[in-house]
Amino acid sequence: MTGKHVKSGFFGPVLTIMSGSTLAQLIPLLTEPILARLFTPMEFGILALFLAVATIFASVATGRYEMAVVLPSKDEEAINLLALSLIITVFMTMLSGLVVIFFGENIASWAGNSDLISFLRWVPLFVFISGLFQTFNQWATRKKSYRNIAASKITQSSTNGAVSIGTGYALWGSIGLIFGQIAGWFMGFVPLFVKFWRNDRNLLSLIRKSEVKRLAQIYSDFPRINSMHVLTDIGQQSLVNFIISRFYSGEILGFYSRMIRIVKVPAGFIGAAVGQVFYQKASEQWQKDQNIRSLLTNQMKIVGIFGLPIFIIPALFGPQIFGFVLGEAWMVAGQYAQLLSPWLLLNFLISPFSYIPLIVNRQKRFFMLSLVMNILVILAFLSGYLMKEDIFFSLILLTIIQVVFHLYLGWWFYKISKA
Repeated sequence: MTGKHVKSGFFGPVLTIMSGSTLAQLIPLLTEPILARLFTPMEFGILALFLAVATIFASVATGRYEMAVVLPSKDEEAINLLALSLIITVFMTMLSGLVVIFFGENIASWAGNSDLISFLRWVPLFVFISGLFQTFNQWATRKKSYRNIAASKITQSSTNGAVSIGTGYALWGSIGLIFGQIAGWFMGFVPLFVKFWRNDRNLLSLIRKSEVKRLAQIYSDFPRINSMHVLTDIGQQSLVNFIISRFYSGEILGFYSRMIRIVKVPAGFIGAAVGQVFYQKASEQWQKDQNIRSLLTNQMKIVGIFGLPIFIIPALFGPQIFGFVLGEAWMVAGQYAQLLSPWLLLNFLISPFSYIPLIVNRQKRFFMLSLVMNILVILAFLSGYLMKEDIFFSLILLTIIQVVFHLYLGWWFYKISKA
């Protein structure tokens, strides 16, 4: 295979996105030692609770119709799906605002942190910007604008880091971390929108109310099934954060949430790049009644080669690494990383290919599998508290559950990937 063919096939786009993602994920890693000294674990815990609420709405901000933008063969249909995604984003933004207004105090009380209420007012803005980013990111994927996607990731990450550090030195506390998140997503959206406006704004004239309604019905599985799937996944993560905050402590939540963020960085720049290109390539092949199993197995092997050495390091030296990089107080987060490394490795290996059930129309089964897993994860964290054990007991249970689930999931993806 010539270099030209490789570049125009799978690896060229993956390397393009991954090069941008690598830098985008390297920036948070470089800023992490600074942030760990500017903000306390408790302040990181507040950020985790804010995101626990905001991402519930953000995960379904578009009704998941943005995932369908890649699928139609005609741009006329795709642009109407884009319009549909934006319409739902506005609706979800208003809904999140109403929830904060009427139930904000209850949410803060349930989390066991009264300080949370003053930060929840920023949830609607987070949801709105997140919906914009998700929609135009999928349009860029459809148009194979991989350089633009890479630029967006770098802009998002660098803005988040710069704003967080700046507000940290200004002693803004948790609100500075929240502003960093919002500013990052907004600046990540900007290059995606500029690219769309320059190249594809003429398609806006093709948007029709009747066509939007028709496509909403055709792709109704996305809000009916896929959105529920994503919502339960995000809901599980959010509920876990609330459980840790309420039944253990806000400080433990800070350790846990930062550990997950740092250790999952490789999934951000390798797994996400592979997954985004895999979705576009596999969708094309499936539309032509071609087999995607070989594409799955080849890319899974490559992801595994990258992932094994990456996750062995925290498994062996987690406390030492976290203590040296972030400070001695963060060694406990490294202990968490050691316990969870088998799950995180398998998640890294399997998650880039979670688009397969969407492509082959097996969303219902995927949703039911994930629902069972999410319930078990929540029970794992509750068990530690109910049995008078510490957080380490819950993390061991979590690892066992996730390892079994991801092994089964990998086998199932392989099974259903044959045309």
